[in-house]
Amino acid sequence: MTTNPQNVSCSESHSGRELHRAGWIIVDPSIVIENGYIEIENGFIRGVHKGAPKEKGIDHGPGVLMPPLVNTHLHLELSALKGCLPFDKGFKVWIKTLLEKRETLGQEKLIKEARKAVRNLIKSGNLYVGDISTLGITKPIIEDSALSGVCFHEFLGSGGQPFFAQKNDFISFSVAGHAPHTSSPKLLKALKQCAESNDLPFSIHVAESDDESEFIHDKKGQWADFLTDRGIDWSSWDIGSKTPVSYINDMGLFDPLTIAVHLLNVNNKDMEILAQSKTKVCVCPRSNQNLHGKLPDIEKMITAGIKPALGTDSLASCDSLNIFDEMDFVQKHYPGIDPAVIFAMGTINGARALGIEGLTGILSKGRKAQFLYRSVEAMNKKDLFQRIISNE
Repeated sequence: MTTNPQNVSCSESHSGRELHRAGWIIVDPSIVIENGYIEIENGFIRGVHKGAPKEKGIDHGPGVLMPPLVNTHLHLELSALKGCLPFDKGFKVWIKTLLEKRETLGQEKLIKEARKAVRNLIKSGNLYVGDISTLGITKPIIEDSALSGVCFHEFLGSGGQPFFAQKNDFISFSVAGHAPHTSSPKLLKALKQCAESNDLPFSIHVAESDDESEFIHDKKGQWADFLTDRGIDWSSWDIGSKTPVSYINDMGLFDPLTIAVHLLNVNNKDMEILAQSKTKVCVCPRSNQNLHGKLPDIEKMITAGIKPALGTDSLASCDSLNIFDEMDFVQKHYPGIDPAVIFAMGTINGARALGIEGLTGILSKGRKAQFLYRSVEAMNKKDLFQRIISNE
């Protein structure tokens, strides 16, 4: 089920002083104010208060004012491939077909559909992104939009290309390694160093598929054959008898500035590595179910002290880029997780992963004056979070 909720509106203040009231205000997942207002001055939040303002302001209604959504991992450049790829023939076939279809479509079509996807993101309150691009075509699209976050230029193979990274107030530019089974150790270390030297996050897909795990552990299998067929020489890679997580850890790539994405095939030791290194984690459950028929163990991650963020991957692997849809899916498939925790996954956890928690993720003093209003009515705080993340 997909949604572009009609009961969601986005607000942003650029100058002057404004007061915004609602029946509920979510400051952060642990602080919820019933009947309150947000005080804004010159485009930033000055304070959040309980009760009705004494001065004239904007009354949004009985619903909730909440932080914008953060899609921590998505591939906008694949938006034109929606509905074009098979989900039932294995990951290798999906990748092969993706590369062929992307080439056939041409850059003009890819750009057109990426722009459309950006408009839909903004309309549905997904205002911050961690976009991954191998072709480099989405950077200007994001720059020309109301989106903020991080644009990651993704590399694979053995590298050799120049890297560029730059930290900015609203849209930063960093680098990403595709995955441990597609990128050489030398390339991954160079990319991580580039991001780290600019105090920016480094993103990498890890432990996403059975083919990847078999390749890293056994140095053979379908993925080994696939790389060889594409002319990628992996003979010098220090793989064998390792999980993808332990392999990346041995390279020294895990720390608070790294975002490990997917993590479908992980054991208890892998969880310890991720938790102890304070590596940021992003999961994309709808995409995982479609492509691999399995889900990440989010509950075990939370128990280990990890605070996962949410991504959607791409329209080539699921039917929307809307984090409301992703939160709804998590609520339905992980009923033991507190709705407030799921809400955090789509807001503050993503902001922390992208290094923009000083800008967004919560509604408190100093954050940018951007927020969503969702016209839900709730009896208590738990009911409020359940209703926010539900498509019903």
